[in-house]
Amino acid sequence: MTGHKSLVIVSIYLSPSKKLLRSDIEALLALGDAVILFGDFNCKHTDWGCAVSNPGGNKLARLSRKLKFDIVAPLTTTHYPGDLVSRPSTIDIAITKEVALNVDCIEPIHRLVSDHRPVFLRLGPPAGGYPKPMIKITDWKRVSTALEEVDTPALNNIPDVIETTDEILIHRGSHQPHQDGSQEVLAEGSGVCRPPEAARGRSLTVESQKRCSASRVRLSF
Repeated sequence: MTGHKSLVIVSIYLSPSKKLLRSDIEALLALGDAVILFGDFNCKHTDWGCAVSNPGGNKLARLSRKLKFDIVAPLTTTHYPGDLVSRPSTIDIAITKEVALNVDCIEPIHRLVSDHRPVFLRLGPPAGGYPKPMIKITDWKRVSTALEEVDTPALNNIPDVIETTDEILIHRGSHQPHQDGSQEVLAEGSGVCRPPEAARGRSLTVESQKRCSASRVRLSF
């Protein structure tokens, strides 16, 4: 994900007959730098809309403060028991830790025939808009060092000093012309590739020629 560290999403189901263990939560939250645990925790608590709290819900609420994670729950209930004794509750929730994205929406979908409603979770960009695009900066010193370690006969044959544009055209065999037949050279000291006419009357050093060639070589470090 652009502008965000790796995000781990884990589907959760905790049976009502099982206890919520701190060690399990810690192990799951340690799976990545940013983690979302999402599913049926069977943990009820009034903090996320349940009529009553159960032991699992009380423990999860305490762990959220101790382990510093967030609990995200829909505003409406997600579980509708089939009997007339049990109350509807919100037990399908999400736990997030170190997630920089905003929760744009979390809501049950009332379209499938089940006592558990599917829950839709949508994440958006962090506060302040979309992440800034990454900018890659070329380390030309490293490029120059890498080129010195590569055998480039065409560059090695270029004289140290070139006086005229005719000499430029003769000794630029390591450069490929454009499809329209035009050519470019590096104006001395400018760091900008220009047409040969713009460099007339100026001298080019072999270092300048190497820099121009380096701009056409893609290197990976």
